[in-house]
Order: sequence, then C-alpha cells, then structure tokens
Amino acid sequence: MSAPLPSRSDEKSYIKDDGLNTVTHVTEVHEKNEVHRDIKPRQVSMIAIAGTIGTGLFLGSGKAIANGGPVGAVIGYLFMGILVGAMMYCLGEMVCHDPSAGGFIGFATRYVDPALGFASGWNFWWQCSITFAVEVVAASILIQYWDSNDNHLAIYVAVLLLAMILINIIGVKYFGEIEFWFSCLKIVTIIGLIILALVIDLGGGPDKDRRGFRYWREEPFNSEFQNLKPASKARFLGFWAVLTQAAFSYGGIESLASLALEARNPKKTMALATRAVFYRIVGLYVVSIWLLGMTVSSKSPELLGAISEGSGTAAQSPFVVMINAANIKVLPHIINAVVLTSAFSSGNEFLFAASRSLYTMAKDGEAPKIFARTTVGGVPIYSVGFSSLFGLLAFLNVSSGAAQAFNWLSNITTLASMFSWTTVAICYIRFYKAMKVQGMDRNQLPLHAWFQPWAAWVCVITFPIVMLFNGFQSFLYEFNVSDFMASYITVLLFFLLYIGNKICKLTSVIPLETMDLTSHYDRDDLDNTNTYGA
Repeated sequence: MSAPLPSRSDEKSYIKDDGLNTVTHVTEVHEKNEVHRDIKPRQVSMIAIAGTIGTGLFLGSGKAIANGGPVGAVIGYLFMGILVGAMMYCLGEMVCHDPSAGGFIGFATRYVDPALGFASGWNFWWQCSITFAVEVVAASILIQYWDSNDNHLAIYVAVLLLAMILINIIGVKYFGEIEFWFSCLKIVTIIGLIILALVIDLGGGPDKDRRGFRYWREEPFNSEFQNLKPASKARFLGFWAVLTQAAFSYGGIESLASLALEARNPKKTMALATRAVFYRIVGLYVVSIWLLGMTVSSKSPELLGAISEGSGTAAQSPFVVMINAANIKVLPHIINAVVLTSAFSSGNEFLFAASRSLYTMAKDGEAPKIFARTTVGGVPIYSVGFSSLFGLLAFLNVSSGAAQAFNWLSNITTLASMFSWTTVAICYIRFYKAMKVQGMDRNQLPLHAWFQPWAAWVCVITFPIVMLFNGFQSFLYEFNVSDFMASYITVLLFFLLYIGNKICKLTSVIPLETMDLTSHYDRDDLDNTNTYGA
C-alpha cells in the first residue's frame, strides 16, 4: 500500500535525460508549511561567489587602505579572509552532511546547547535584518550621486524597500534567478576593475604614470594613524582597524547556508558553493585590495576627503579615486550604477537570510509558530514581513542628526557577524569530536576540510580576540561613550539571550555520545535525478 499524501501539498516535477536514452520523471511533494527546493545549482554557485558583496568592498575598502596603508590593508583582508574561509569550510562540511538543519542555528542546538542555538539564531536574525536596512540606506545614498536633493531621499528609500520585499515574496525561484544575474554583473565588474587597475598601475592610463609598487615602498603601513606616537604603535593599530573593516566586508558570508533549505541537490550544490568561497575571498577581495593599494595612495586628499565627508556615493570608492587620478572620464557614473545594484542585491540577500533564520527558529520552537507558516509557493511570508519591518530603520538616515544612530547599527552588524562565525567553529569542533566518539568516518562525508580541527580552533580563539579589541578607538585620547556602546552592545545582547534561555529552559550541553549526528535529509533519491538541473 502506498503512503498517504500530506493533507495539503504542492507537486513539482523534474525531468532528466541521463544521456543513455533514459528519461527519469520525478515528482516532488511539498508538505504544508515547508519551503520549496527551487534554487538551481548554478544560482547557488554564483550567489556563493558574489551574493552578499555590497558596499563593504566597493566603498569600505578605501577606509581600509587609509587606515592600514596599502600593505596593511592587504595583510588585514588576507588574514581575515583565511579565517573566514576556514570557518566556511567548517560550515560547509556540516551543511553538506545535513542540508535540512537550517544552517548553523540548527547545528548549535543539536551539537552544542539549545541555549546557544537560541542566542545565535536571534543574533543572526538581528544581524541580517539590520544589515538589510544598512544596504537600503547605502543604495538610496548612491542614487544621490545623480540627484543631490535631500528631499528625495525618503522616496528612494521607500521604493528600494518595496522592491526588495517584492522580490522576496514572489517565490524563491525568481529570487534565485534575479540574484544570479546580479551576481554575474558584480563579478564581471570586479574583474573589469581589476584589469583596469593593473593597466593604470603599469602606466596604460591617460596620465601615463607607471606607479608600480611606488606606494608600497613609500608608505606600506600608516605611520600616522590617529596621530599616534610612536610610529610603530600607529602602524599596528592602523592594521588592527583594517581587521574590523575586513570583517564588515566579509559579513553575511555565512548566510550561504540559508540556501541549503531551498537548493536542489543540496549536498553536491553546497559542496561546490563552499569551495567557491575561496575564489571569492582571494580572487575578488584580496586581489582587489592589493591592486587598489598599488594605484591609490593612502594619503590621497581625494580619498581622505571622501572618507571624512562620508558621502556614501561612488566618490568614496577607491576605484573612483583611482579612475579620477588617471584622468578617465564617465567611468565613475558606471561604477556608481554597479555599486547601486550591488547594494540592492546585498539587501535582497540579507532579507532572505533574515526571514529563513526566523523560519528555522519557528520550526524549532525558538520563535512564534506563525513565522513557520508558508504560502503555497513555499515563501515564509510572515517571516519575510516581520524581518522587512527593520528596513524602516533606513528612514533614520533621512532626518538630520540620525546619522549617529545609523552608524551604531552598522557597527553592531560587524560584531554580530563574528559571533556567528565563532558559533560555527564551536559547532564544528563538537561535530568533529562526536564523530570520533561515535565511530563515524569523516571521509564518507560529501565534503571534508583540511587542517581540522585545528583550523576551527584558530577561528574560536582569533574571532573573540578581534571582537574584544574591536572598540579600541573609543579609548584613544578621550573616552567616547557612544562609540564604546556601538562596539560592545552586541556582546551584552548575545550573552543576555544565552543566559536568559539557559535559565528559563534549564538547557545543558549535549553529550558527545548521544549527539544527533544523523542526516535529517532523506531526498538523495531525488537528488540523483536533478543534480545539474538548470
């Protein structure tokens, strides 16, 4: 007798020709209040490479060069990039083993302590919801590059908010396709800018100035950071400031795991996506910072002036500073347009990640059950709606005097990201130990990383150190209360959530011997029929 169908379901059919004149037709049944696996492998791979790249690289990298100097900026981005890459391999190994866990939130609950799952889940949701608002503001300010009328800013914020919300509620297959093309545009643009930077550096620009490694030789590190003495102290603290800026640029990279719930053939797809993160970090971030440091002086008046003004438009981009210095016309407008689409795309990604984390917590009983409800199309509509309310914070930037509050929110998201990264590494260490205790072979996993568990331990130690000294600038010269609160309030919120949940629910650390290491994903038969469906 065949098993009964769910009380309410949607059916999705896939057809695959294996090349041997054998055509397989598979029907996928979607149960009530379940998301749908409609994100294609090519979309996941492209989103993994460029999905959350936004203003952090295009605009924020200039501040990194100014703070740390060209060599300090490269070392800072490379150092954080290696750590983030190691963390992503930890996450990828666990996600490929169990794509149905809902990202690291589920792993924290099952592998460490339900209280940690609760705290990290709400921390991640808060991080993504606030960053969604940050990217909305960034996109609206970028439009002011062409329209400087401040009275129009609220209109741009409203239009951008509505567009992002619409993309997130029309269905995940459309979301995936839109983000695919946005990611393609970002990758093509960054590759084009890297080639342009190399041409300018070698003297191929209109100014015919062959820079070479001039700036690396003259000013490798910032010896005048915050006018500190001696120079060695200024150089070190300038480099340390780069680490926080790099963390902001890499922030949200862990949201890739949110796609596992809705990706086709997630075990193979997420393995490919995890490996793609390496190319994103080295090929897009580090190489970009390296060439920018060769073509733009960290003492450039144009760069320092744009940073101090905090315009948030293409004028603040080191790419534009490079182009203007080489006397190339028109391109700044093109770059502003691309950065605008990047901020819009990044905002889309963060709203998606926020809604899926809230959906996952609701399914696990850590959030109101209403957030687990989905539409017929598999969209967690209440989670999207509630998360999008935080986009209203973008209107803070419309009124004068609210910039400080908005800067607070921006700083908070950076620290929240590093809490998420630390949680991932802790989950992996527990996962690794439990596999040994329970006699499971890591070589049988769809993805297994090198240098484990040592790489995870380095992440667990290093990320908290960076977090601890994240707000050092609030202690320079005169103690700044507002900067201190912006730098450390996330620490207070995280531990309040953790301790509060532990006291209320009396949770305990999961023993290694009884830890649930089974994969709750049982659709491998379906995966084998739609591995590379486009």
